[in-house]
Amino acid sequence: MKTQLAKIAFAIAFTLGLSFAQEAPERLAVYVYGANEAGINKSLSSKLLTAMAQNDLYMEIGDPVSFQDELAKNNKSDLASIIQVAKRYGSDYVCAVNVAEIFGTHSITGRLIKIAGYQVVKTGSVDHSLKSLEDLTKVSSELASQLLPPSAAPPAAPPAAAPLVAEEVFVPPEAVLPPPPPLAAVLAPVAAQKQCAKKYNINELLSKIKDGFPTKLKDCSSTLAKDMLNPFGKKLEPKSFMTQCPIEGIKKELPEGFPNTDKILVNLTNFTQGLMNSTSAGGALDPKKLVSAVGSMNVEELLSDVKKLATDECIVDEPYSPPVAFAGNVAESNSGEEKDETRMSFGIDEARMSFGIRAGLNYSHTYAEHSYHRYGRDSSSDYGAIGGMQLGFVLDIPTTDWFYIQPGLMYVQKGRRDDGDKTAHYLELPLLLSLKFFAFRLGVGPYFSYCLSSKADVFDNGLDIGLNYGLGFDVGMFYIGTFYEYGFANMSSKSGYKFYNRTFGFNLGVNL
Repeated sequence: MKTQLAKIAFAIAFTLGLSFAQEAPERLAVYVYGANEAGINKSLSSKLLTAMAQNDLYMEIGDPVSFQDELAKNNKSDLASIIQVAKRYGSDYVCAVNVAEIFGTHSITGRLIKIAGYQVVKTGSVDHSLKSLEDLTKVSSELASQLLPPSAAPPAAPPAAAPLVAEEVFVPPEAVLPPPPPLAAVLAPVAAQKQCAKKYNINELLSKIKDGFPTKLKDCSSTLAKDMLNPFGKKLEPKSFMTQCPIEGIKKELPEGFPNTDKILVNLTNFTQGLMNSTSAGGALDPKKLVSAVGSMNVEELLSDVKKLATDECIVDEPYSPPVAFAGNVAESNSGEEKDETRMSFGIDEARMSFGIRAGLNYSHTYAEHSYHRYGRDSSSDYGAIGGMQLGFVLDIPTTDWFYIQPGLMYVQKGRRDDGDKTAHYLELPLLLSLKFFAFRLGVGPYFSYCLSSKADVFDNGLDIGLNYGLGFDVGMFYIGTFYEYGFANMSSKSGYKFYNRTFGFNLGVNL
């Protein structure tokens, strides 16, 4: 009986030992930046990665050199960018190390970050001069010892046992334990096939995430952008709203009862948080950058991460065709994507379009050319200016971060002062091409005006065409600017006279 119990205990211990010994190490990437010489960054990165991978906790990513070079080429030093690039290289952890030289000594600070959740799990700091390869080796070893858990250090050798002086114990041959039974025989009861009440298709899940999650993100980010720009909005808390809004939306579309749904939703949440981190400046979320980042996000990378989490015996990998109702939505979605591609071929992003209200004052006068055929001479003159107003709206359509198209519809008062007020009322359609540098705008483009009514009997030609020049500033959601309109169309119906509109003004506006 004791012999059988000993056999079972030995087999269980052997099995547990194998399970712990075969646990796969996490993939680790290291990025060093900040040193004056690029060679120091690359060499320290290589040595630190080697030092941290000499245990069972971590292993190197597939191409650590390309990872370092990509970040160094783009001069990236913010944690959000480092984490995003490390994730693309298949890393589970990334060690970001900053090197700063102070009074001839280098201060080296490292942060060990877990990609899932963007959590800093360990920090370490070393002050040492870096003048030789020996210095780099010493620094990497010391920094690795701070970032690695104590259990990762090699165990100290046990003290030598004192020689036994006790009487030798004799074990009879029949008490010697035979070889343990095969591992498969021990694990057979545990490896019994899981009984699945229902089979789930991973491709159904991926299809719904691919079609639904980007749409939810765009809708939520657009809602947030409009709320932040609208002074009468609900004033949503940006990060909390963006963490909950798309997740709650896509959660309703996922297959009911799908295994590991909680882990998948956590992954989607982390992906959203990564987008927010990459579009935050000084801790504040930039809604326009967020909308742009959502439009250019890598959906295939997200689907690859989700597929890694969907590991269950009840999940199968089979071809999936959406049902008819859903197929219609997909067709509409695909049609929308084609329209988006056509739209983006011209550079227009509807998600970032804004609607603006404009109002202001202007001064208008008439430039006149006179032809006196009776006396055989020509002349020109300017009639006096009169005050007027303008009111209307514009659409602000971005094609890039700095180039905008601004069509509008305005009511404008123009005319001249000549023996009284000669005011004319126009309905005007301006079309500006605008360059935006930070808050400053510079625009030029044609305008088309139709004269609705006029106090001057010579303004019989109702159509005015010309060029509009303008400059202004966007201050938050508000706009202030000036403009000048140069008319090309002859507005006079009187023989021997040509009248041209000239208008200068300024306006204020609100962008919604």
